[in-house]
Amino acid sequence: MKRLYYLTKDIDVAESVSDRLHEEGITDWHFHVLGKDKANVVQHHLHGATPLQELDIIRSGERGVMGGFLVGLIAVGVVGSMTSFGEQMTLTAQLFAIVLFSLFGAWLGGLVGVSTENYKIKRFHDDIENGEILLMVDVTPDKKRDVQDVMDEFRYVREAGEDSTMVNPFESAVLSK
Repeated sequence: MKRLYYLTKDIDVAESVSDRLHEEGITDWHFHVLGKDKANVVQHHLHGATPLQELDIIRSGERGVMGGFLVGLIAVGVVGSMTSFGEQMTLTAQLFAIVLFSLFGAWLGGLVGVSTENYKIKRFHDDIENGEILLMVDVTPDKKRDVQDVMDEFRYVREAGEDSTMVNPFESAVLSK
């Protein structure tokens, strides 16, 4: 699934876009609005972006799991190589320790993600801070052209990019507009 990004300066235009997309069969689950003034988004009955779309919780959590897993493997290897502990540590205990480190890494990564802007939204940070409204539309390949046609109907909406809806824990660079 693709995510199409559009920017507008007018919340009323965003509301009109929402109504028009609903006519085309795009549900609220596939259309999200992100603006500096979240209360304004709610007052216009628009489906705002979720914390998972705004913040980097998922990507940071995935990175934390990977880091925790590696630390767990190293810790089990070090403890296992010690003769006093290594002989007593069963495979179940080793797996439990690795899982525990992985879960701790996920928790720690999630905490980092809560305080970090989503890497896919970061490229629009200045636009949003300057009062623009980000429209995100998730589409299947067969609906993409229909959504682009709808957006072309609106004079004050500009195309801002395209991306996948999937989160890539290895992607660190800000995507280009």
